[in-house]
Amino acid sequence: MTKGHTMTAGHNPVTDSKGQNKPMNYQDDVFRRRERLLLGAALELFRARGWEQVTVAQVADSAGIGKGTVYKHFAAKESIYARLALEFSERCLACYREVPPADSPLHALRTVIRMAFDLMQQNPTEVQLSLYCERPEFQERLDPEVQSRFIRLENEYSALFNEFIEAAVARGEMAAVSTEAVYWGIEAGFHGVMARIAAGGFGRWCGTPDMSRYFDHVADFMIAGLVGAPAIRPEPPTQGSPDSQGEKE
Repeated sequence: MTKGHTMTAGHNPVTDSKGQNKPMNYQDDVFRRRERLLLGAALELFRARGWEQVTVAQVADSAGIGKGTVYKHFAAKESIYARLALEFSERCLACYREVPPADSPLHALRTVIRMAFDLMQQNPTEVQLSLYCERPEFQERLDPEVQSRFIRLENEYSALFNEFIEAAVARGEMAAVSTEAVYWGIEAGFHGVMARIAAGGFGRWCGTPDMSRYFDHVADFMIAGLVGAPAIRPEPPTQGSPDSQGEKE
């Protein structure tokens, strides 16, 4: 038994809405199995028909249960979106944590970035749901416990990224920088890739290479940004220039 996971004799662990394990009795087991059935049916329908088009009634019918039973598990279809997006992100994070340490922390970080792109390409529906679930107005409608789960997951991603950056600085691979600044730069790159995957790739008019080469280019660009030139910022207008005169006016 691994550290941090306990089990009561005669029970199996179940995950509650906070993502925590707790002892499970027979009713919990039935509830959990039905919930997994609903999530599996929903994801299959989302992939086949488009997540925006599928109704709760269709999810219930596919799972072979009554529509009213769905609401015992999920307050609305958006709650299903959130659960699927959270579980996808949690699975991805678990994969990133399994990347073996390398002599070069930045090389290990690139491995994680490239792995992330592949995982997202393999799961475009989950990527679409993740982008939707990041909207502030969407998250404000979620149950507080689900909101806390999103926040906790974001903090775990930030902590993992910080570990890579701190290790790279310690090994002299990059200068000490504001981790917040570089994190948002990396995050912007991820969002660009997610949007491209969610859109289904590149249009016919674009001469961009295949997605694998595209992922390589973006991953290289991200790492280069961590070790490359300082940011270029606009110079303040000099006295007497048209811009400075405009400011006076």
